[in-house]
Amino acid sequence: MPPTRRTSLDALAAFVAVARAGSVTGGADELGLTQSTVSAQLQALERELGYRVFDRTSRGVTPTSRGRALLARIGGAMDAAVDAVAEATGAGAAEHTVFLGGPAEFLSTVVLPRLREWAGADLDVRVRFGETPELLTGLEASELDLVVSTTQPRMRGIEFAPLVDEQFVLVVAPALLDAFRRDPDSVPVVAYGDQLPIIRRYWRSVFGRRPAGLRAVAIVPDLRVLAGLAADGVGMTVLPTYLAEPYLAAGRLVDPVDPADPPLNTVYLARRRSRPGANPATDAAAERLHALLRA
Repeated sequence: MPPTRRTSLDALAAFVAVARAGSVTGGADELGLTQSTVSAQLQALERELGYRVFDRTSRGVTPTSRGRALLARIGGAMDAAVDAVAEATGAGAAEHTVFLGGPAEFLSTVVLPRLREWAGADLDVRVRFGETPELLTGLEASELDLVVSTTQPRMRGIEFAPLVDEQFVLVVAPALLDAFRRDPDSVPVVAYGDQLPIIRRYWRSVFGRRPAGLRAVAIVPDLRVLAGLAADGVGMTVLPTYLAEPYLAAGRLVDPVDPADPPLNTVYLARRRSRPGANPATDAAAERLHALLRA
C-alpha cells in the first residue's frame, strides 16, 4: 500500500538515509539525529505502510523487496527536495542565519564584541545564552546550529572540536589579601554555584587538596557579576583570565597565588553532524570562529 498524505517526511528521509548507510547508526549520523529518534521514525513508517522496509541483522539493516521498491520511488525525489531547499536558502548570502548558543559571559566578552570579524556581511546571527547541557539539547533538536560548550559533548550525532583553552585565576580584593595569606579557607567566597565547582577545582589543581570550610556569602550564576563583587571586597572567587585581567590591571583585584601551572578548561564548538556542504552558513561561521580564536 502506498504512503498516505499523513506519512512523515522526516520518516521518509530517515528511511532513505538508513537504506543508503546500511545501518540505523549511519543514517542517524548522516541526519544529525539520535539513533533512538531514527528508529522511532522507521517504526512509525512501517506502521503507516503496513509492511517492513528493512530486514535487521547483527551487521545492520538491508531493505526488503518492498523497501527497495520504495527507495527507488522516493530516493530521487528526496534528493531533489534537499537540493531545492539548499538552493533556496543559498540564493542570497545575506539571508543566511546561524543560531549560536553559549555561556553569556564568554559570548558577551570574547565572541560578540568581534562579531563583524567572523560573521561579516553575509551571516545573520541569533544568540541564545544558557548552561551547556540545555544548549546541547537545543542543538540536538535543531534549535541551534552551533554551541560553545564548556564541556566535551557526548551525544550521538553531535561533533565538536576544541575552540580555545580558558585559563583560570583566583582573585581577591587588596583589602582581603592579608586574610588570605594567613588562611585561604577563611576568606568568604562569591561563587557561581552552590557546590563551588570552579573554586573547588582550583583548590584541587593548585593546592592539591579540597577546600576546608569555605563559606559562600553570595551565589550568582554570572561570572561578570562575581568579578564585580570580588572587586568590591565581598569575597574571593575564581575567574577566567579574560574577565579578571581588566580588574587586575586596574589594581582592583590581585592574584595571591600566581601558580606556575594555572588551571585550564577547554571550550569546544559543537554542531550536528551533516553531509559536507549541507549547511554552508554553519560551516562558514564555525571556520571563522576557529580562525578568530586561534589568532
